[in-house]
Amino acid sequence: MNLAQRIQRNPIILLGMGVVLIVVALALIWLNLSARDAATVKTAAPQEAGGLAAGNAVSVLVAARDVVRGKAFTAEDLTLRKMEAPAPAGSFSEATAAVGRVATADIRASQIIFGGDLSAGPAGAGMAALVSEGQRAFAIRVAEEDIVGGFLQAGDRVDVFATFPGAVYGQQSGIGQTKADQSKSALLLQDMEVLAVGAALSSKGGEVNSGARTVTVAAPPEALAKLALAGRLGHITLAIRNPDDREIAPAELVALDDLRPGSASVDPERETEATGSSGHRITIYSGANQSTVTAPR
Repeated sequence: MNLAQRIQRNPIILLGMGVVLIVVALALIWLNLSARDAATVKTAAPQEAGGLAAGNAVSVLVAARDVVRGKAFTAEDLTLRKMEAPAPAGSFSEATAAVGRVATADIRASQIIFGGDLSAGPAGAGMAALVSEGQRAFAIRVAEEDIVGGFLQAGDRVDVFATFPGAVYGQQSGIGQTKADQSKSALLLQDMEVLAVGAALSSKGGEVNSGARTVTVAAPPEALAKLALAGRLGHITLAIRNPDDREIAPAELVALDDLRPGSASVDPERETEATGSSGHRITIYSGANQSTVTAPR
């Protein structure tokens, strides 16, 4: 007996099959509606870059472009980027936290900015960050008395004097004459910025730098060789200037004769005429300006 004949003899079988089909249809409908609801919820949740949900994303400050060590951050150097929470320790969520502060290391574009990458001033980025464009850092060996008793501080402005012994000028004397000391002192540089006193790259207020043995100044490249020679053959002394005094004094070369009562400073042109020789020409650098004086041979 086939299935059709059985259904004709027993209608209950037909009823049972109908119930089964209805249950299967309802199950399929329920599964379809559940899938649609899940898709709707997922679409309704705000999405961030990289597929991050808003509730699981944080804003982190990164570099918008390469920033070199010693450069102060501007708003254009910075941007915010979304990333998965939590934010890295020491990072920032606002650009205002970094604007105006100085990079203590080279920072590449898209690199996260951390508190350790920033300094309140250039000193935190090292000596190179303190040197202005067109200038060079030059260290001068000094003793305590050469830096105004140790009161010289980083950030001060100074004049640089060099004193040369007579032997530098080749002292000579005739028969029956005694050797005259031809020592001379020259004002080599004026209004120079002090970058560091010893290892201190920043001012210590009223503290005395009694242990400092070097002073680093910012000087133009053309003055470096003369500073090096003056340090090798002579004795360098620094004089502190008033921060508001930017006046440049006339270049001057002083000899022992100028220390006599009533004597005036040496006039380079008159001295050249008196000696009948062009003598040693010394270039005096005063900030961005320079002048030349002549010392007798």
